[in-house]
Amino acid sequence: MTPTVRVALRADEPVLRALRLEAGWDADSLPAWFEAMERGHRAMWVAELEGQVVAMVALDLLDPDPEVADGRETAAVTSLAVTSSAGRRGLGRFLTVFAEDQARARGVRTLTLNTRPTNRPALALYEGLGYRRFKLELRSWGEAVFLRKAL
Repeated sequence: MTPTVRVALRADEPVLRALRLEAGWDADSLPAWFEAMERGHRAMWVAELEGQVVAMVALDLLDPDPEVADGRETAAVTSLAVTSSAGRRGLGRFLTVFAEDQARARGVRTLTLNTRPTNRPALALYEGLGYRRFKLELRSWGEAVFLRKAL
C-alpha cells in the first residue's frame, strides 16, 4: 500500500510526539520545528496509511553547521521516524526519496543526513541510496555519523 504524504500540521503534534518517543528520540523540539517551518527554515511531512499517521520526515534548510545545511544549496534530511506497526514496509526509503525530490524542487544540490553510528539498518538504507559518510561529530543527542549525497 502506498502511503499518503502531506505537510505536517500543528494538529499532528500529539501523534508526532508519540511517534518520536516510540522511535527512541526526544519530542521536546516539536514546537521549535513548527516555528522553523513558519520561518521557511524547515519543511516537514507525515505519511499516512489508512488515514493514520505512521511516519514523518523533515528537510532542514538551515543548520548551525553550514556543512550540514547552509540555507542555499545544501540541506539535511532529518527526523525520519516510522511507527513499529508500519515498519518493514519500505516507508523509510520512500520518505527519504520523497525528501530528496522535495530538496531538488527547492534547488538543493547536496543533501546530508545523520544517524547514530550504531544504527546499522539506517546506515545500510542511506548508503544504498548513494549517501557517503563524511564526518563523525557530537550532536545534542550523542555521537552522529554524517552522510551526504549530490543531487
